[in-house]
Amino acid sequence: MIKRGTILLAAFLAVSSAFALDANAAPTPHHGSATIRAVTARPEVVSAPGDVTCSTTGGTIDRTSSCLHGQLDISFYEEPSHTYVGYSEINWTSHVRLDPRNRHKWTDDVTLTQTATDVPASEIGEATVSETCGSCTSTGGATQILTVGATKTYHLVLDSPGTATITDAQAPHLVFTAPPFTPVDTDLGPKINVRCDNTPQMSPVQDGGCVYPDVTPTYNISVTGPYDQVAWHIDWAQRNLGHHWGWQGHGPALTRTMDKSLIKRNRRTACPSSIPRPSGKSCDEYPFASTYQGASLNPDFSCHMVPEAQNSNEGNYRKQWYNANRLFEREKFWVNVTDIPAGARAQTMRPLVQCP
Repeated sequence: MIKRGTILLAAFLAVSSAFALDANAAPTPHHGSATIRAVTARPEVVSAPGDVTCSTTGGTIDRTSSCLHGQLDISFYEEPSHTYVGYSEINWTSHVRLDPRNRHKWTDDVTLTQTATDVPASEIGEATVSETCGSCTSTGGATQILTVGATKTYHLVLDSPGTATITDAQAPHLVFTAPPFTPVDTDLGPKINVRCDNTPQMSPVQDGGCVYPDVTPTYNISVTGPYDQVAWHIDWAQRNLGHHWGWQGHGPALTRTMDKSLIKRNRRTACPSSIPRPSGKSCDEYPFASTYQGASLNPDFSCHMVPEAQNSNEGNYRKQWYNANRLFEREKFWVNVTDIPAGARAQTMRPLVQCP
């Protein structure tokens, strides 16, 4: 998981240009240098794509998208005396949308807004945005002229070629040029790992997909949704089992398994055929059989009889969620029960619980 924190990224370029004078030519105008300082923070991890926003300090990130923002401070100097002549401030955002179903077409929408400057040359500075991400390729970062108060948008489309599982450190990269000062460049924000793969157990195999592997995703399930009885069982189990499995901030994360034989052992241990099933009910287990915290490996588990259709449909929905988050073998995830009305939990009972 990526932790909260503040990281000061400084990228300083100070390049002086000296030009020989031609005895028969007019004196060469003074040329200048520039330095750039990028200020941003690590993004806050959120549990759902709808929560990804640039409104918090540094921005936010989930398994498949991120929105970061920060500020650039550029200082300009006259050379060769290296006399300070002014500054420029630029605010930026970077909104990345990874595609978990297509590694060859994910996007980064970058905006630049020059908010202030006292150097006339920088008022017509040019900015080019590309992507720093190792083996990936990007298109769409054309050069644009920045003027004070105007926001320029760069729509980058990225391709992570091949089919091998590749993890690249990714960030948008800016080059700013304001003649007669030397160009400056920096990454916009911290480099964040992007993992792209074509794993056979994930779909679609042909196009693969990409995620942020350092973000531990959260499986949200609602007590007011189509799997409400399953959700209530998870809520009870998280609060009453000794280890509070999957409940972020209270217990350890769950760890996925794709081992079919282990999944069967977990299910048979938690819900053996000897347990009678009431009409229309089936046995639901938590932690899930598709985890390494399942009942055959962990005696701290719960089972509960829930509507059969709910149990089956929730299992299928969760498989789709695993796939959408490209959750590999032994990768961790959290489980979050949502929409619990105030005071409802105290009245919730567990009828028909018949764990062995």
